[in-house]
This record gives sequence, structure tokens and C-alpha cells, in this order.
Amino acid sequence: GVQAIAGGAYHTLILKKDSSLWAMGHNVYGQLGDGTKSNRTEPVQILSGEVQSIAAGYYHSLFVKNDGSLWVMGRNSYGALGDGSTSNRSKPVRILSEGVQEITGGTYHSLFVKNDGSLWAMGRNSYGELGDGTRSTRTKPVRILSGGVKTVAARGYHNLFIKNDGSLWAMGRNSYGQLGDGTRSNRTKPVRILSEEVKAIAAGFYHSLFVKNDGSLWAMGRNTYGSLGDGTK
Repeated sequence: GVQAIAGGAYHTLILKKDSSLWAMGHNVYGQLGDGTKSNRTEPVQILSGEVQSIAAGYYHSLFVKNDGSLWVMGRNSYGALGDGSTSNRSKPVRILSEGVQEITGGTYHSLFVKNDGSLWAMGRNSYGELGDGTRSTRTKPVRILSGGVKTVAARGYHNLFIKNDGSLWAMGRNSYGQLGDGTRSNRTKPVRILSEEVKAIAAGFYHSLFVKNDGSLWAMGRNTYGSLGDGTK
């Protein structure tokens, strides 16, 4: 009966086919959303239904309900929850009432795409990971692009997104070349990496991967442990 899964640093979210939300693991910041700060070694039900999609940041969690509303819980030291505060939340808090299509969580930041294709971000921004041209922390969602975004991925301190035309874009920390722009310069605004043919993306802590339309797999970033899979370190 499991439909989708999402993993944070030390916690896990489960979405069942009946639209119920379940969670287990580390809960010191309330990231499980069960109203406590007690770790859970078995899945506990957070909501009995109406959940459409889930995402896990490092110590926080996000989910979208069937009505398109965005909900969050967990660590909020840098405003990753987007509720205008820096207070941790051990129960789900609604951020937006409708219109959210996709969500993703980074280390201390979050991003989401609305139905109109606009890209929004909130939280820590030390490396420009929010893509708003600054390095200022944002405790409320800020719009990064007004439209044209298809999908987004976050992890660590950088983000990737694909536009409707199949182009790949990235922003944030680039110390190990994880943005794939041929430099190691951090980017506070989105930079285009490829102009077309990208269909899927994933972000690691210090590396990134993507799949092209022809099914080929590409990677960039830190490779100390062979994370890129190119046979080197």
C-alpha cells in the first residue's frame, strides 16, 4: 500500500495509496509532525488521508494536500518552513492554501513549484541557494521565477531545476563543481547548464545527477567516494 517515500537526514516519510501520511526516525526538531519530539522506531500515522505528495529536508518535512495546499514541520532555524518565523514546528503548519504542484527540501531551505510554473524558495541562503540574487535568509517564500519551471530538486546547499523546454538550471554552492557550469563559483542566481534534452534530476549533498531524454546518465560534483560513478575518485 505504499505510494511514495522521502528520506531526510535521519527521518523518513511514507505516503500510502490511501493518501495517509506516515513517518519514523529522528524527531528532535518535530520533523515527523506527530506533535512530539520523540524519536520513532516504527511508522506513526501523521494524517489519515488527503495527502498528495511528500518531501524531506535535512531536519524538516513538507507535504502537499489534494487541494494543493502546502504544509511543513520540523527544524526552522533558518526559516526553511516559510511560516515567517524561526520556530521549530512539531505539528504540520499550513504555508499556502492552494496552487502548489511540487516540493523539495534542502539542508536548511525549501523550494516549491506552483501550478503556473513559478518557482519559490525559503530558508537559509548563505551560498545563494535560494536563487534570488542575494545571500539573505528568507523566512517566507520568495518568488525566483515567474513561470516555465517543470521540476526542481534540492539537497545540501544547492538546487537544480528543469524548465518546460528541457533546459537544466542550477544555483547555490559550487565548491566541488556540483552545479556543472565548469566553475567552482557559488551562484546566487540560476545559471543555465544545458539548453535542452534533460528529463530528470537529483541533488546530493555535494554532487548532482541528471538523465537526458535518450536515457543517458550524467553527473558532476564531489567524487571523493566515487559518488559520480565514473570509475575514479
